[in-house]
Order: sequence, then structure tokens, then C-alpha cells
Amino acid sequence: MPYGNKVKFHYDVPAYIKQQLAEAAKKLNMTATELLSKTIEEEYERIKSEQKKSNE
Repeated sequence: MPYGNKVKFHYDVPAYIKQQLAEAAKKLNMTATELLSKTIEEEYERIKSEQKKSNE
């Protein structure tokens, strides 16, 4: 479902992952959602750059 300029995903995250995410986010003074979004964006960029390097 569209959510501003982002896409909102609906999926179940195991409770222990939610706990780890919440603890890590608190240490970084972020929300768990912000941390998860940042992590996904960084991983996406890493994969894109690896694919670009392998295509050269």
C-alpha cells in the first residue's frame, strides 16, 4: 500500500527480532522503523553496487 513516497509492507517479524531491533534503535536514538528502513536501504545500495561491479 502506498505510504507517502514509500511502500508500506505488511509482514510478521519474530518477537526476538523486534526486541533486538528496538534495543539497537534505542542505542542509536532512532525508532525501530527508522532503523529497519535505513538497514534495508543500505543493503539495497550495497547489492546494487555489487551487481554493477560484476557487470563491468
